[in-house]
Amino acid sequence: MTTTSSGPQGLVDALTAWAERTPWVDWLELSGSLGRGAGDALSDVDAGLGVADGESLDVRRDEALAAARAFAPVAGSLAQPWASGSHLVILYDDGRQLSLVVVPAEFRTGLPPEARALVDRAGRLATPLGPDRWVPDGGTRHEWAFLAWVAVGDAARHAHRGHPWRALRCLTEGRDLVWQLWAADLGLTYPHFGAVTVENAGAPVPPGLERTHPRSLEAADLLDAAAALAGVLRAIDAPVDDGVPGVIEERVRLLGT
Repeated sequence: MTTTSSGPQGLVDALTAWAERTPWVDWLELSGSLGRGAGDALSDVDAGLGVADGESLDVRRDEALAAARAFAPVAGSLAQPWASGSHLVILYDDGRQLSLVVVPAEFRTGLPPEARALVDRAGRLATPLGPDRWVPDGGTRHEWAFLAWVAVGDAARHAHRGHPWRALRCLTEGRDLVWQLWAADLGLTYPHFGAVTVENAGAPVPPGLERTHPRSLEAADLLDAAAALAGVLRAIDAPVDDGVPGVIEERVRLLGT
């Protein structure tokens, strides 16, 4: 079935119609910006479907990909492993994009937050899932904080050695973890999505985060950004072993002299 309307909604309509007439599709859910009712003409389509008939997931993945490729002229597609199934990404000639996860039907025991059920033959999506299951536990938050501090030290080391792009990568990794910690502190749903979650919620930015972006790739600017990132981690009281911040801050100070 080729889409009869432009924009992402055309893909949603085509995907839904195909799922409704395909008996082995037990459920189809729409997530992302469209799922939570905040999409626009530039939104990607993020969806997932459950396979109910016990057939090989590889076979059903290929059938789903073939169907999606018929919705509109295709520029390219990708299939990659995802959890207990597959993740399909289809890029259409007009720039629209479909991200479709294909998993066993029992993968879902309810409807996740900020998602919408498009097909639900067995009622697996009838019960809303509470956001609590996506709240990181203490161990996960400690891991995020620990790795963020390590990224600060690594950024300083690479900057000192004259490896600016590696330093920049470490700053980005550390900043991404700060976003996750911040989203968790704010009690937002899906904190592991970091900046995406915070911006979608219209929540404030972690204090001082702008200074973690170096003004240039010069060593001095990269080291300043590393020090700023350490300051942000201090400010948000990232849950980490007591000795870690001091060790990393001293490394940044010594490498900057």
